[in-house]
Amino acid sequence: MIIDFILKEWSSAFEFFELKKYGLIFRKGGIHEKDFKLKDNYFGIFKTYEHESKETLKDKYSYLLKGFETKYTGSFDLEYVCKIKESFVINKISFFDEIDEYHPWDKEYLIDRFNFRKTNDLVAYFLDIEKLKIPKKAEYEIDKAKGCKSWFDLKDPVNTFATINLNDKMNENKVLNKFTNL
Repeated sequence: MIIDFILKEWSSAFEFFELKKYGLIFRKGGIHEKDFKLKDNYFGIFKTYEHESKETLKDKYSYLLKGFETKYTGSFDLEYVCKIKESFVINKISFFDEIDEYHPWDKEYLIDRFNFRKTNDLVAYFLDIEKLKIPKKAEYEIDKAKGCKSWFDLKDPVNTFATINLNDKMNENKVLNKFTNL
């Protein structure tokens, strides 16, 4: 896979995904984006620590916080590549009660995300996650990566190979069935 786009996601979320063997993210778009732009191809993940805190995670998952600061150095070790498999619009706050067991985020945090920019829908994206057996060095322009935005591009595409699919089919189907039946 050739990776040229990178999605920023909390480090604690990927700790959760490793534990549960599936990936589920919620997006509307960052403060500097009008909305979240979908990518059809595989993309890389830049694990960040910005905005994550004990208040944004459920108490039982607070141990996933590593307490590091995001450092924008111009390069990082690319560990994960993902593709969006399914998307589900969250159009009622009551959905959060139905899907509570499938994500690490505190309900109040998700309600805040739901209420941010009322003209945009909050969408749950189910990810196909591949973990690289050997991380690859990826370089980016610092100014393009910083800030409240979801995506940035790499200086040069990275060719990835030798990956392991992180998703467990049984866990994945359980989550997808729940969302499909909402």
